[in-house]
Amino acid sequence: MYETARVEPRIERSQTGVTYTDEPALPRATLDGAQFTTDWYMNHLLQGNVKMCNIGSASDPVTSAGAWVNTTPDIHMQIPSGTVVIPVSLELNIDLTIDDTDLELVVAFSNSLDTTDSATGVTVYNMKNDLPARSNVAVGYTATITAMSGRYQELWRAHGVFGATAVAAQNEEGRMPDRVSFDARRDDPTACIVGASELSVHVAKGAFTFFGRLVWIELNANKAI
Repeated sequence: MYETARVEPRIERSQTGVTYTDEPALPRATLDGAQFTTDWYMNHLLQGNVKMCNIGSASDPVTSAGAWVNTTPDIHMQIPSGTVVIPVSLELNIDLTIDDTDLELVVAFSNSLDTTDSATGVTVYNMKNDLPARSNVAVGYTATITAMSGRYQELWRAHGVFGATAVAAQNEEGRMPDRVSFDARRDDPTACIVGASELSVHVAKGAFTFFGRLVWIELNANKAI
C-alpha cells in the first residue's frame, strides 16, 4: 500500500470539493507524486461531509406510529435554508414483528419545513470520527408535523408482509426480512435536497418497534450548488 500525502493544487479545477468546514479540499497523491481519486462517497467521507444518526440504540428500539398518516412521520429531518442534504443510506431493523401484518416504508421529502415537530431529537455524528459533526440539520423520531407540501416526492418505498402463521388466502412464503435498507451506493436513486426542506420516514401499517440508521452527505448550499 502506498503512503499518501496532501498536495497543493496549482489550478482551482484540480480541487476535489469542499470539506466540512467549507474549505477547499485539496487533491490527494502518493508520496511519489501520483495523484489519485476516490469514488463520490469515499471522497466526501474523507472530507468530513458524511453525517449519520441512530434511531434507537443498544437494546432500546423505538416504536412506530402505526397506520400511515402524513402528519406523524416516524423519523423527521429538518433541513434549514442554506443547507444541502444528499441521502446515502437508510437501514431499518425491525425488532418486534407483528404476525401477518403489512409493513410499508416510505421515505419522502418536500420544500416545506416544520421546525416545531415535537420529535425526540437524536445526536448527529460525523462518520469521520475524529471530526465534530458540524451539522445544521435536526433529526428526531416520533414526530408530529404539518403535512408536507410543495414538490412532495417519495424517494423510496418498501413493502412486505410479516407472516408467521398460516392465514387463509395469504401467501406466507414471501415473508419480509427483518432488515431492509435504502442505499444510494447500490442502485437506489437519491436526491439533492436543498433547504429549506424536510425529509420524513414512515414505518407504517403496524406499530412496529425498530432500530434505524440514517446516513447522508451534508454541504452548505453556497459551496455545493
